[in-house]
Amino acid sequence: MRERLQDLAPAANLAHRGVGMNRPQSALPENSLAAFRHAMAQGADGVELDVELTADGRLVVMHDDRLDRTTTCTGCVSAYTFDAVRDCRLVNYARAASDEPPPTLAEVYAALPADALVNVELKVYGGACLTPTTGAEELTRRAMREVRGLGAADRTLFSSFDEAAALAVKEVDPALYSALLVRGVPAGTIERTAALGLDALHPFFTEVEAPAIALARDLGLQVNLWTVVTRELLEQALAKQPTAIITDEPEVLAEILAERRGR
Repeated sequence: MRERLQDLAPAANLAHRGVGMNRPQSALPENSLAAFRHAMAQGADGVELDVELTADGRLVVMHDDRLDRTTTCTGCVSAYTFDAVRDCRLVNYARAASDEPPPTLAEVYAALPADALVNVELKVYGGACLTPTTGAEELTRRAMREVRGLGAADRTLFSSFDEAAALAVKEVDPALYSALLVRGVPAGTIERTAALGLDALHPFFTEVEAPAIALARDLGLQVNLWTVVTRELLEQALAKQPTAIITDEPEVLAEILAERRGR
């Protein structure tokens, strides 16, 4: 996985929840099969998505702890069985319902080209939605088992804001790619991430500068930035020399990368 990302220099193009999170300019629901297909058609190298556990221990692709914002249903995902979640329908920013239920990982991989990269973010519930059977270890174990069962481990990046989830990936299979998501980069974060044996750091793009990225590379880490949303900001992000960029605008990034690779 590390080599595949490096081969896409100056940066891999990963589409954030497909064509981006629900916002006024997007007619497609986030984390939908339609959004993932559209992102690949726009020139993305792969997609970023989120997985969570249902009450009966099944995986669904969903970002929020609750279903309210992105589906026709309400309440914690962890309170629904898999079949009940699949009765919900994804909605776009305007609350227009699609004919798609929250997808499974198997459906996403089947919908993508065979060489597409997939960043699977492990979403560990917080607060009232966290239950004894939906914690970091169980979520990670099930996600890893499903990805390996699909034969897709060599094109999958696992990432999480939850350190226990990111570490669990490496504890079960050191060969799998695992990254720690962070908002800021406090002193010692880069060194700690490297010492934990993870593959990469995923910082918010405005909160890390080129020298920190260079330090991460020197310590053996890759750095994948999120979430970059305009041409100007994409240019600024590329100047920091990351390994990959997770973006709401995969078509714009594809154009910039094509220009640079053609030089």
